[in-house]
Amino acid sequence: MQATADPAILTIFHRPDDPWSHLLLQCLPRLVAQYDVHLRFVTVPLPGPDYAPRPPELMANGLRDAVDLCRHLVLDFPENPRAPDPAHAALAARILLARRDAASYLDTALVLGAALFGPAENAQQVLARAEKTIALPTEDEAGAILVANTAAQQAMGHYHSAMIHFEGGWYWGVDRLWHLENVLINRGFRRGTGVPGVVPRRAEAGLPALDLPPDPELRFYCSFRSPYAYLATARTFALGRRYRLRVSPRLIIPMKMAGFAIPKIKADYFRTDCAREGLRHGVEFGHFTDPYGPGLRRAMALYPRALAEGVAEGFILSVMRGVWVEGRDLADDNDLAALASRAGLDPAQALKHADPEADLSWADRHREELAAHDQYAAPVFVIGDYMTWGQDRLWMLESVLDRALERRR
Repeated sequence: MQATADPAILTIFHRPDDPWSHLLLQCLPRLVAQYDVHLRFVTVPLPGPDYAPRPPELMANGLRDAVDLCRHLVLDFPENPRAPDPAHAALAARILLARRDAASYLDTALVLGAALFGPAENAQQVLARAEKTIALPTEDEAGAILVANTAAQQAMGHYHSAMIHFEGGWYWGVDRLWHLENVLINRGFRRGTGVPGVVPRRAEAGLPALDLPPDPELRFYCSFRSPYAYLATARTFALGRRYRLRVSPRLIIPMKMAGFAIPKIKADYFRTDCAREGLRHGVEFGHFTDPYGPGLRRAMALYPRALAEGVAEGFILSVMRGVWVEGRDLADDNDLAALASRAGLDPAQALKHADPEADLSWADRHREELAAHDQYAAPVFVIGDYMTWGQDRLWMLESVLDRALERRR
């Protein structure tokens, strides 16, 4: 495709104390080298509780995930990172708000990010040097700008940092650069010498040592209301068969039913993002219904029955497909009976057990298990002492399992 006359304008929403933001920044020089793009940076704070309900857990998960990603990808992050001091993060934001051109912003943000997640003393020294190089907005001025930047981002349709916006599309962190590169290539922005793939993998990953017992169990925390859990479900069971793992599904009550807010722009992004991830991984997605409420509780009430009859996998797959592909209503007897029958359950008996008031304390225990891993959303994968979160971490789980099998030979 012929190159366009003007460069693509990519808007990057950056938060200096966000681990995923720091990893994304490291990919941008390669992106600029390989594509005809112009970068525009917008500094944002942590979003409010409706969008980031548990900041400590979000930070803990971000630090852990950043370390894990860097074992697989050619990126840098401290092996033993620290959550940035809030005062240091606030000063870093003021320093970045003072940077007007993209090149200066990127260079400064990379230096600050490398320091913020390391020892506090070093971060303080780096910030002090950077603070002297430019006139900064006051704390009040910076606060007002950050509030305005948050409002502008949400008006555009998103809420989180480590996001790239281009022509109405949103691309999160290093994980969605694959989609962005495809769009840039199709729109004619690839340079003549550019080679696709701005997130190279390490030739030899420094993976954690995982000792697999003779009968290894992979705990799969999932929710019927999570589209990301749906995208992972069939692939997780297939992974279990490939590696001879016992996949143990751990259904959880959805975030909204557990008291977490899911704003409309968050839900809308999830579904749009899942549609393209489904295409990428060959998983059907699209004609869905929201199972929130009594219908979901009915389906969950049937799970112990499916487990007792040895059809737990088939039941979860059937309900997931019913919700996210077939638009089935779990509150409707005919729909729920059809899904149960497809899984191998007697439909008439299934409906007798589908009580929306059934005791689901077992699902609460699964959520407590998640909390022990600083997690609160599905899907999550745990095997031995290794844990990872998200359907887009299955490739990392496979790499860890490959390494574990090599160690057993």
